[in-house]
Amino acid sequence: MNNVYSSFAQAKQKIHGLEAIDYFFAKEMVQALVSNDSIHRKGQVDTGDNHSDNDRLITHILLALSESLRAGHTCLPLSELANKHWGCAFDNYGEVSHSGVIFPELTILTTTITALALSPEQQQPIVFHHGNLYLRRYFQFECELAQDISMRIATRSTFSLDEITECISGLFPEDNLSETRNDVNDIDWQKVAVANAINKNFSVIAGGPGTGKTYTVTKLLAALVMLQQSDTLSSSELSIALVAPTGKAAQRLSESIVKAVAGFSELIASDVLAKIPSSAQTIHRLLGVIPNSPNFRHGIDNKLAYDVVLIDEVSMVDLPLMTRVFRALKPNTKVILLGDADQLPSVATGSVLADIAPRPHGGFSTLNCDYLAQVCQLKGAVLRQAFSPFNTEHSTNPNDYLTYLLKSRRFDGKGGIGLLASAVIKGDSQESWGLLTEAKAKNSSQLALATTELSAWLAPLIKQYFQPIEHCENVSEAFKLLAQFRVLCATRQGSYGVEAINDYIKRYLGKAFVSQHSEQQGLYHGQPIMISENNYRLGLYNGDIGIIWRVDDENNSNSHLMACFESSDQAQPIRRILPSRLPKYETVYAMTIHKTQGSEFTHVAMLLSETGASHGSDKARESKLLSRELLYTAITRAKQQITVASNQSTWQQGVNAQVKRHSGLSLSCSDFD
Repeated sequence: MNNVYSSFAQAKQKIHGLEAIDYFFAKEMVQALVSNDSIHRKGQVDTGDNHSDNDRLITHILLALSESLRAGHTCLPLSELANKHWGCAFDNYGEVSHSGVIFPELTILTTTITALALSPEQQQPIVFHHGNLYLRRYFQFECELAQDISMRIATRSTFSLDEITECISGLFPEDNLSETRNDVNDIDWQKVAVANAINKNFSVIAGGPGTGKTYTVTKLLAALVMLQQSDTLSSSELSIALVAPTGKAAQRLSESIVKAVAGFSELIASDVLAKIPSSAQTIHRLLGVIPNSPNFRHGIDNKLAYDVVLIDEVSMVDLPLMTRVFRALKPNTKVILLGDADQLPSVATGSVLADIAPRPHGGFSTLNCDYLAQVCQLKGAVLRQAFSPFNTEHSTNPNDYLTYLLKSRRFDGKGGIGLLASAVIKGDSQESWGLLTEAKAKNSSQLALATTELSAWLAPLIKQYFQPIEHCENVSEAFKLLAQFRVLCATRQGSYGVEAINDYIKRYLGKAFVSQHSEQQGLYHGQPIMISENNYRLGLYNGDIGIIWRVDDENNSNSHLMACFESSDQAQPIRRILPSRLPKYETVYAMTIHKTQGSEFTHVAMLLSETGASHGSDKARESKLLSRELLYTAITRAKQQITVASNQSTWQQGVNAQVKRHSGLSLSCSDFD
C-alpha cells in the first residue's frame, strides 16, 4: 500500500479544508502500517493515479482521523464517516471547487479497517476498537484513566455508617427532612453530595453556576478531616491538595474556600477548619514541571503523597493531562472532581468531565440509595424517586460516584441570566432569542440586547468600567473595578475578535500609541494584561490577569511602571514584577470566551457580531466556533448582568450547534477490560 497522493498540493485540490498536518499524518501512518506488515500488497507505484480503491479509502479514512484529532476528539467512530460526502466545496458561482470524498456504507468501512489488524494487542500506531479508530496514545490514555477511576470507585472507606451519619448531621443541622416530606424539591443535594463522596475514593460533584460546588466541597473536606480525627487507628493528619487547571481558576478556588471556611466558623470546630488548606495550585505545579520536557516530576515512579486531591473546573482538563494526574496518585488517594459539564470542553483533546458526568444521570444503585438514606436520615418511598432524579431508577449503569447539584443560589430560575442560560443549553434558539428581545423591550436589569452600532453600546460601558481604572487610589481598587466587567468574543481575529476590540477600547481611552508590536515599550498606567505563556520561575501562568501600575520609589523621588498581580498570600496580596521580566502577555479589556473559564464578572458583554455587519471571512471564522456550550459558558460568567451583541441569525446558529466530542471513555461499562 502507498499514499495515493503524490503531494499535499494534489490532495488539497481534491479535499476542501485539508491541512498539511492531515496529509503528512496519513502519509506517515500508511508507511508505518506497511512497515509493520499489516498490509501485504506488492507492485504499487506512488504515481497518484495507480492505486486500488482500497488504498484510496484507507488514505481518506486516515486523513479524516487526523482532522478529527485536531478538532479535539479522542477517536473517530467509523459510523461518522459512513455514506458521508467529506471535503467537498463550491466556489462563488456554484461550481465544484473540491470534489471531496464519498465514503461507503459502514459495513465496507468496518471490513476495510478490520483487515488491517489494528486491534489493541497488535501494537500498531492506529487502534480500531469497538467501532472507533484511535491514535494509539489516546486509546492508551482512555484505557488507563478508565481503569484507574474504576479501581477507585470499587474502593470504599472504612468509616462506619454511624460515624458518617453523625458527621453529616452535624454539618447540616438546618436540614430536618423526615418521612413526611414527599417532594423531590425538598432534598438538599449539597448534603447528598457530601454524603455520597465520603465513602468513595472517587467522586464527581457537578453543577451549574451558583449551585454551591465550592461551598459543598468545603463541608466535604471538613467531614473528611473530622472522620480522620475520630479514627483511633490513624495518627497522621489528612494531607489535602486543592488544584485547578489554570492560575486564575486556582486563585478563585482559593478565594472561595477561604470565604466558605470563614462562614463555617460557628458550625465547624476551629481545629477542623484549620486543617482545610486555603491555597490552591495549578495541575502543572502539582505534578512538577520539567523544563523543555512533556513529562512531570511526579508520575508512576514518583507518586504524590496527598490523601485527598480536589480538582476544580474539570471541564477545562484534557484527557492526557487528567491521565497524568491519576498516574501520579497513590492507589488509596481520594479524588474529588468539581465542574460544570455543560461548559465548553478542554481546548486540547478530550472531554473528560462530559464523558464521566453523563446526561441524563444513570441513577444510583439500590445499595447506594440505601447508604444515602441512612446517613442522610431520609425515609419513605420518595427516596427512590429522589435519588433517581432523571427517571432512570432501573438503569443498568448507575452512576453512584456522580452527584448533580440541582439548585442555583445565584440564578433562581426567574431571573434573566438563569433563564437565558437554561434555554441556550437546552438548544432552544427561539426561546433564548425571545428572552433577549423581551428583555430589550422591558429594559431588563439582567439582560440587554445591543442592536446599534458598536460605538453606541460599547462606548458607555468603556466609560463606566475601564476609564476609571487608571484613576483608582491603589492597584487593589483597580483590580476590583477590573473584575466588574469584561468583553467576551468568540474569536481572536476578525473585525469583532479580541485583538480588534482591544485596539478599539485602547483608542477610545486615548492609548492608541500602544501598538500590537510595541507593547513592551508602550505600557501605560492602568493597563490590564493577561499572561499568555507559563513561567514557572515567576509563578505566572497562561490566563493570569495583571494590571500595569505606576509605583513610587521608597523616597517618593521617582516612579516607574510595575506589573501587579493579585496573590492569595494575605501577607502580600499584591505581587509586583518588572515588566521586562514578564513572559508573553496581551492587553485584556476583551478576551475569548474560552479564556474566561474559571472566571466571573459582575457584568459581561458578549460580542458575536455587529448588527448589520456582513464580513464573509469573519462570519466563516466565527461560525466554526459558535455552539450552545460557547454561549452558555459566556452567559454564566456574568453574575448580575449580560449585554449580548448579535443578530438573530448568528445567535440562533450558535444555539442550534452543539459541541460533540467523540470519545470511548466510559465508567459504566467494561469496554477497556
